Amino acid sequence: MRIFLLFFPVFFFCGLLHAQTVKVGYGGDPLPGKDRKKIEQFLQHEVDFYSQFGLPDTLSLQLYVFENRREAIDYLESINVSLPIKASGVYSPKLQKAVILGRENGRERSLAIIYHELSHHFVSQILGKRPPSWLNEGLSEYFEHCTIHKKAVRHTFTEYEQGRVRTMYMLGEVNLPTFLK
Repeated sequence: MRIFLLFFPVFFFCGLLHAQTVKVGYGGDPLPGKDRKKIEQFLQHEVDFYSQFGLPDTLSLQLYVFENRREAIDYLESINVSLPIKASGVYSPKLQKAVILGRENGRERSLAIIYHELSHHFVSQILGKRPPSWLNEGLSEYFEHCTIHKKAVRHTFTEYEQGRVRTMYMLGEVNLPTFLK
């Protein structure tokens, strides 16, 4: 029992070393509580993933979600953030703001875009303001295609990804048993 009492503070302190605090400020149009809960669950999943690579202990970001695309574009113009062509969301590393441009495509699609933009925030926190675009977009695309289930977060395998893996296999670019592991 004494050994347990002696080591408990050590284990507790070590657990705190890996603790991450993410403060999210919401703006734009109000989000339903159900969506906020999913976003915060997903944030924890991303924190768990990105903390392996040197994520700071405390992070702050702002998430602006707009129901209407035009309102989002007006907001971006007011803060001098340029919008990539045909983008559904944008992340500004300088302002540490993610802006989602309209929820017209439905709840699930807008949540996927939120996950994508939040990933940009984590990558920029680890690698600085100009991470390699292939890495930044690759990780963001991965997280965009994840969904939250009761016990875990799962990645969905899109038709494009299935086709790409099939092509890589046919060309001998990938060893299927190794890939599946």
